[in-house]
Amino acid sequence: MAACVLLYWPNVVDYFRMFLVFAAWCFRDAPAVFILLYLAFVLLDDVDGWLARRLGQTSRFGAWLDVVVDNVGRGMLWSLLFEWGWLVSSLEWCVFVCNHSRGAEEWKNSFNRSPRLIQAIMADGGSTRVSASSY
Repeated sequence: MAACVLLYWPNVVDYFRMFLVFAAWCFRDAPAVFILLYLAFVLLDDVDGWLARRLGQTSRFGAWLDVVVDNVGRGMLWSLLFEWGWLVSSLEWCVFVCNHSRGAEEWKNSFNRSPRLIQAIMADGGSTRVSASSY
């Protein structure tokens, strides 16, 4: 019998990451604590992906949850750093909503008709660093 997707270990890590974001928010006036909590949040992003592949616990829900947790964490950081940070966060959420319908992995490979700059940014699933010569 398959385990409940909600209790997959990578998803449990993401729930903990969400807790770390809210804890960091509570300590936004204590920079040292904030940085430690946010750093743990960032480092655990790699752990959930590694666990998903290692344990074979990949799922559409997990892919969705990972992006939601990432967006919440970055949105909080943008909002703390800049008065207009909400705008950048809103743009990230719009991109997420628009791309989510393409599937967990397919959206990263569907930029062949996009402008050259976007193709350069999304080369290798978005993990490529872009230089001026890339486009």
